[in-house]
Amino acid sequence: MNIGLVGLGFMGKTHLRAYQQMENVQVRAICTTSKGRDLKIEDPFTGIFELEYEHLLRRKDIDIVDICLPTFLHEEAIIQAARAGKHIFCEKPLALSVQSAERIIDEVKRHDVKLFVGHVLRFWPEYEKVKAYSKSNLKNIEIVHAKRLGQLPSWSSWFQYPEKSGGALFDLHIHDIDFAVYLLGKVEKVYAVGWQNSFGAWDHVMTTLEFKNGGKVFVEASHRMPVGYPFIMSFRAQSGQRTIEFEMKAGENIENIPESHHHFTIFDGMEKSAISVPQIDAFQRELTYFVECLEKNKENTVIPLADVIYTLKILEAIQHSLETGEVIHV
Repeated sequence: MNIGLVGLGFMGKTHLRAYQQMENVQVRAICTTSKGRDLKIEDPFTGIFELEYEHLLRRKDIDIVDICLPTFLHEEAIIQAARAGKHIFCEKPLALSVQSAERIIDEVKRHDVKLFVGHVLRFWPEYEKVKAYSKSNLKNIEIVHAKRLGQLPSWSSWFQYPEKSGGALFDLHIHDIDFAVYLLGKVEKVYAVGWQNSFGAWDHVMTTLEFKNGGKVFVEASHRMPVGYPFIMSFRAQSGQRTIEFEMKAGENIENIPESHHHFTIFDGMEKSAISVPQIDAFQRELTYFVECLEKNKENTVIPLADVIYTLKILEAIQHSLETGEVIHV
């Protein structure tokens, strides 16, 4: 299938590298405001650069539009692609409000095209293993602790503005909130505290969630770590005497993931053992899955759009709690 990649920042380049490792796709065109002279593309790119999005959408040889634009541009870009009859992959978050996301999904359904949203943790090898354990020897998870800490992304300035990125709440916190929902189901109530940057974006957030199944979750996310602080993501789930724990420390902006520090361990009563997982590119896995769903006309059961909407609903509840200081019932 032929891809039109829109945006060539950090995530756009990440997707391009993933597509270049896949056998059944080809990136035919890249839409970017730069002309490609100093984009530092590591592998050869044999397609063309488009400066105008409308030109890319008019191309008959494009099956899928992959949107790696700043979040505030997602709604307009997706609606244009849907009206052009293109299938769409969009990086998370889909939108900065449930209302915006619902408008997007209505338009996608109206034009009978497929939309896939990149909640990549559902394809991350360690998190896939946690999900699998939750169905076997780590059933009835009682406690989850997750964090995602880093500096403000250095590759673009739009992350610091709440109206463009949603701050760390929508850019970072969303990952662990979404995975907690994937793991435990529906949320009963949330309470959050945090700090805002000078532009009003919530750039450090700590949230407690209580789930309808009794599970308790604490999640922390930050865009305000000091220069030199490594990007850290960690996850711990406990069920009775069993605990599974994962931590990864990468570079300052999540670069060099394969060379980063990892540990992934399960504690079972008196026993402790390391868990081995294949080092697979999660971004490549999610893109491969989307293409396979299109080619085989399969239902997307890993990240259904109903889940995308529900995660945004929880983020809105967290934002409400941050603003009011109250416990919010979902």
